Amino acid sequence: MSHQVRVVLLGAGLVVTHFFALRLLPAGSQAATNLSVGMLILCALIAAASAARAARRCAGRARYGWAVLAVGMVGWAFGESVWAYYVTFRAGIAPFPNLGDFGFLTMVPAAVAGMVAVLGVRRGLLRVVLDGLIIAGSLLFLSWVFVLEAVYQAGNLTAAAKAVSLAYPLSDVLLAAVALILLPRATAGHRRTATLMLAAAVALSVGDLGFAYLNQHSTYTCGAPIDTGWVAGFILVALAAHRAPSGRPSDSGQSAPFLPWLPYVPLAVAVLSAVELLARGEQLTAFLAVLLGTVILLVLIRQMVALRDNTALSRDLHRVVAQLRVREQELHHLAYHDPLTGLANRSLFVQRAEDALDGPLALLYLDLDGFKPVNDQHGHAVGDALLVEVGHVLRAETRTGDLVARLGGDEFAVLMPGVTDRAEAEEVGARLTDRLARPFTISGHRVVIGASVGVGMRAPEDLDVDAVLRRADALMYAVKSTRPGRHAVLHPA
Repeated sequence: MSHQVRVVLLGAGLVVTHFFALRLLPAGSQAATNLSVGMLILCALIAAASAARAARRCAGRARYGWAVLAVGMVGWAFGESVWAYYVTFRAGIAPFPNLGDFGFLTMVPAAVAGMVAVLGVRRGLLRVVLDGLIIAGSLLFLSWVFVLEAVYQAGNLTAAAKAVSLAYPLSDVLLAAVALILLPRATAGHRRTATLMLAAAVALSVGDLGFAYLNQHSTYTCGAPIDTGWVAGFILVALAAHRAPSGRPSDSGQSAPFLPWLPYVPLAVAVLSAVELLARGEQLTAFLAVLLGTVILLVLIRQMVALRDNTALSRDLHRVVAQLRVREQELHHLAYHDPLTGLANRSLFVQRAEDALDGPLALLYLDLDGFKPVNDQHGHAVGDALLVEVGHVLRAETRTGDLVARLGGDEFAVLMPGVTDRAEAEEVGARLTDRLARPFTISGHRVVIGASVGVGMRAPEDLDVDAVLRRADALMYAVKSTRPGRHAVLHPA
């Protein structure tokens, strides 16, 4: 049996033992009181110790969150200790409210702050606030219908006692609302922790609502079975802290499809409760009518905010798509063009030549003469600038439909589709040779180079462009070896 399973079984055993022990012991007896008080203090301290251990194990905001939660559990244990003092040493007579209630009520804001710090709300804060108000309003409606209205109207409690009696379930409404908000937004690594915290909030709410109901009827006694709700709540907090991930949770993993709808479950139950009251012929009080109307209005506002966010998201999505298309075009251009000169690269040149191979075409293969001494004497920056200028010259001296490419280094090529006459291609080659022989001025330096050009014409037996390129390349090297810097009018053998 794994350690995790043993911990869960131990926690469940404490809850079950507490419940059945109180059922077996006489109600209101000192034994039941002592058992319940002792178990409550023990479980609150177990939750505090587990949260403190999680704080030492975690880092960042989670560490502070678990530390605050541990303080809240200690506060509740203090409140129960004060209660134990009255029921043990004051013959069970405890003033209400008393100092222990301060300890009880400090647990809720500490638990809320701790859950927010541990689970976190990083985006969509307005929607989170609206969801919280909707959930809190719905839970308040249900609590008022079934418990709180009777507490408020009870005539046997002082104003302070009424306020404290209402504070317990209202605090639980806040605790449950926060848990419901954070659960759908929890990351995959924290979802189990969030689920356990929500279950703890529900269990504590059962204990507090039961206490408020029995107390307003003056029938609550320490050691009543309703105390098991608090025991279960603290055990669940301890399990949540025990199972909390120590590192930063991963955002990977899909959320359950029902989780985004979970905050609206209390609203649906509240509406059904209102319908049931009206069906029985009862009327909603002014407070309940205003409360339910406010919650419905918040739902409408929430939908407007969602529509606004979706519109903004759609706009952002269109912008991102447009940026991606531009980037795709840039990447496509980089894949098929020389980054220095902006001319086509070898890949694009071969692709276009293969596409044009069905018809007549001519290729000019050009190699610069005297380029290496420019690099050696003036540096690569001047050499690169010279290559850019050569690219401009080649574009200017060729036809609009011709494709100029830099094949690599100081080698260039010109694709001339539709040319059937070798003399036409040789004339272009001669023009390029003459133009490139003129001096260039690069960064204040006067640079003189030349070019050797070979002409290749497509033959009927050519199956690919490589054959044409090889012939043009061979003619270019023949020119370079005999008359460098001049265009050779040579014909293949």
